[in-house]
Amino acid sequence: MSKEEGRAVAGAFWSHSPVVAITSTWQGKPNGQIAVTAVTSSIVHFIPRLLVGIWKGNYTHEFIVNSGAFTIHLLRPDQLGLVRNFGFYTGRDRNKFENVHYRTGVTGSPVLTDAHSFAECRVINAMDGGDMTAFLVSVEEGGIMSRGQWMTLSHFYSDAPAEWIEEYGEKLSRSVAFSLNLIHNIDYSPWEPR
Repeated sequence: MSKEEGRAVAGAFWSHSPVVAITSTWQGKPNGQIAVTAVTSSIVHFIPRLLVGIWKGNYTHEFIVNSGAFTIHLLRPDQLGLVRNFGFYTGRDRNKFENVHYRTGVTGSPVLTDAHSFAECRVINAMDGGDMTAFLVSVEEGGIMSRGQWMTLSHFYSDAPAEWIEEYGEKLSRSVAFSLNLIHNIDYSPWEPR
């Protein structure tokens, strides 16, 4: 066994994860991002909870920390344009909702009207991970809008245009450089809701 093999095993969780759009509202402004770290966190199916990792460099992180709520959307494989819109740019520089249809959900967060499915979430706990925050959320409401498969990171890499893959690779390299400065800087203080 080796550290390289350990990385390969951990990478399987990353590459086969669903690609999700996370949307939130803070100070009357909607924002969104793409994430690949979202898993179920309870075996009690009638009290649904998720564990969602949000990178601290994303503008949406501020929205979630301050609002305590977000909507998570599974995307269809044909929604690569939403991945580019929400995942390649920052909401600090542009309105990501300019051409995206949505409604305001029960948590106050945007709910995309065209996606595979959605779950509206409220943060009930959080853990600092250095360069990211792991949010434990309760699912307040949700819906399935489209039957069939949802997008995974593998779909993105196999279906997106080559120039998008290159652009994403450059963005990922910058993000990793940012993360390396924070990843071991973990705050072990208990999370306090705002």
